[in-house]
Amino acid sequence: MSKAADDLLKQGIGQFQTGDVAAALQSWQQALTLYREADDRKRTGAALGNLGAAHEALGELPVALDYYQQHLAISQSISDWRGQSNAMENIANIYHSLGELSRAIDYYQQRLAIAREQQDLETSGRILWQLRMTSKEMGNEQKAIAFCQEQWAIARQRISAVETGDFMEIAEQVGLNPLEDFAGADLSGINLYYANLGWADLRETNLSNADLTLADLNNAKLSKANLSNAKLSNANLRDADLSYANLTGADLRSILPRVNLSYAQLQGVNLSSAYLQKANLSHADLSGADLTNADLIDANLKEAKLKGAFLKGANVEKVDFRETSGISQQMKIDLMERRAIFE
Repeated sequence: MSKAADDLLKQGIGQFQTGDVAAALQSWQQALTLYREADDRKRTGAALGNLGAAHEALGELPVALDYYQQHLAISQSISDWRGQSNAMENIANIYHSLGELSRAIDYYQQRLAIAREQQDLETSGRILWQLRMTSKEMGNEQKAIAFCQEQWAIARQRISAVETGDFMEIAEQVGLNPLEDFAGADLSGINLYYANLGWADLRETNLSNADLTLADLNNAKLSKANLSNAKLSNANLRDADLSYANLTGADLRSILPRVNLSYAQLQGVNLSSAYLQKANLSHADLSGADLTNADLIDANLKEAKLKGAFLKGANVEKVDFRETSGISQQMKIDLMERRAIFE
């Protein structure tokens, strides 16, 4: 009997996956009858959960909810934590679909408690994301922020638990989105080598000492970010906004066309051979920066500070230096010979 029920359960899964929900319902109903006759409570719960999924797929949410609640009751009676967790998520999702958000949050939180008890960090992170999104729907931004902070705590716990790891992958696993969740975060010292952060919101983010070598940061929002001593060699910073960013000691030998570095702190930064065409460097502090062989064509250097900067071999043709400060007479003569504008 057990084998026949198991075969029916598997048959229903195949039917459901191919879109034949009606046939899956029949298979699972027959399996449920056999499991009950055999008093196999764990598999009875599984069949009930599958029947709930079928009715949910048909849009019959109250019927699906009843099956999920039966699944939960059986799982609790036999201390099946995995079954409880699955049933709670399904019930929460149904309440969410029905617009009963407070009840959805209650079941998400119960499921979170189980995940934490099992020390399942990845599942905990995903549930926190569900709680965050539902709290936002309810207009409770403070709760949403608190749940996001808990996601960050899990991400850091996971990255510190391994010697090497893909931080971006870990962040995604716990439900963090770089396009909106990284702003203001503490990512100091994090390995973001080759990370895809294009268009990411990284405003006021602490990226000091982070390794962003070869990272894609095109169009990223990095205004007021702390990138001191960060490794940005060969990173793609096309059209990125780094206004007011702290880049002291950073390695910026990067692709930087049209980058906004206005008011940025660039003291002593390595910009040798950097591609800075049409970059906005107005009011930036480039004191002691290495701009050797940098391409500065059409860059905006209005009121930039260049005291002690190295510009040997830099392409400065038609670059306007009339309002920059810190340029020695000898440097001025040298730049004018390379067709820089001073008058």
